Amino acid sequence: MNTYAVLWTYTADAEQIARHRDSHMQYIKRLAAEGAIVEGGGWRDGSGALIVFRASDREQLKGYLDADPFTTEGVIVATQIHEWAAAIGPIARI
Repeated sequence: MNTYAVLWTYTADAEQIARHRDSHMQYIKRLAAEGAIVEGGGWRDGSGALIVFRASDREQLKGYLDADPFTTEGVIVATQIHEWAAAIGPIARI
């Protein structure tokens, strides 16, 4: 398994974000329960988020990202993906 840090930038449309937040959170919580997400959260200013994923490869990761309601509904306007080698903390021991 590989670890990926995913940085999202959200649309500035607060109503659009609010409209899809519940379905997005249900999806994210399901992935976390399955072990695909190990950490994550939004920026305090509401402009985006950082999510740490575990996936076998980028294709599996892309499947997770593409199925997220925030992606399908256009809330996420930019995505940065970095394969990450955690060196310290609980994630480093996974």
